[in-house]
Amino acid sequence: MSYPPPWTGLTFTSKLHSTPSPELAHLKLPTPFVAVITGGSRNIGAATAKAFVHAGATGLILTATNLSEALLSTKKEIEDIAPSIKVTVLAADQSDPSTAGKIAEAVKNEHGGRLDALINNAAVVSTHPSAYSQNDIAAIQVDQLSTTMSVNLVGKFAIIKALLPLLLETDGGAKTIVNVTSALSHFASMQAMGYNLSQLATNRLTEAVAECYGNRDVLAFAVHPGIVATIPRPIGTPEGGDQMAVDDVGLCGGFLVWLLSEKKKWLSGRYLSANWDVDELEGKKEDIVKGDKLKVRMVT
Repeated sequence: MSYPPPWTGLTFTSKLHSTPSPELAHLKLPTPFVAVITGGSRNIGAATAKAFVHAGATGLILTATNLSEALLSTKKEIEDIAPSIKVTVLAADQSDPSTAGKIAEAVKNEHGGRLDALINNAAVVSTHPSAYSQNDIAAIQVDQLSTTMSVNLVGKFAIIKALLPLLLETDGGAKTIVNVTSALSHFASMQAMGYNLSQLATNRLTEAVAECYGNRDVLAFAVHPGIVATIPRPIGTPEGGDQMAVDDVGLCGGFLVWLLSEKKKWLSGRYLSANWDVDELEGKKEDIVKGDKLKVRMVT
């Protein structure tokens, strides 16, 4: 078997990118454009926020578990790039579904109720070293599944539930939900099993949203952001576990600007990778739609 196996989708396009593709730098988001980005204090969330600012976003709501120095610093960096943009930051602990309502209230109170996109980025990989106990399920603490499911699946669902009315009510809006997932969702036991399972469920949740709301022009995408070394490292990451993390932290943001620059209904409900070459992906459009590809399916 070739590695990575083709069913992981890692090499769905023959040309792959580890840094933002230069030819996408000119793309702009629709105007006005207001987005919620969860996990926006650092890493992929912060880099995506900055990519959106450069692409013309007019409003951002960035969340983190608490009002950390990193979150406030990201807000300042964005305002330095574009002084006219309205940036709202707030603490919203994704492990508590009730905090999703705080995000909706911030959109209403600070941005007039306008919401074009939800970037459901916040996630937890592990909270204990046992999460990485490969080939020994008995060694994994149960909370390494319950916690990841609570934050990465239930938390994302709660935020979608709270913000969907705002997406639907925004006239002329992008009406888009992006669930940041992982290529590890296609592996059973590699790395942290609980995280993998939660992201596999996230892929299905994305498809469900597209099915339920596609007739109301809502688009939903599950996007692998690349393999990125994040700070701080997930608890229990094996020694040398970052060796494959060769992708730029800004890769996902550039890809999402392309995804949101104009409506791509033909990709809604599907799993995508920020590593993929977008021109080659566009060239596969007919094949993807006809074969209903890039979705989780049983092989029989």
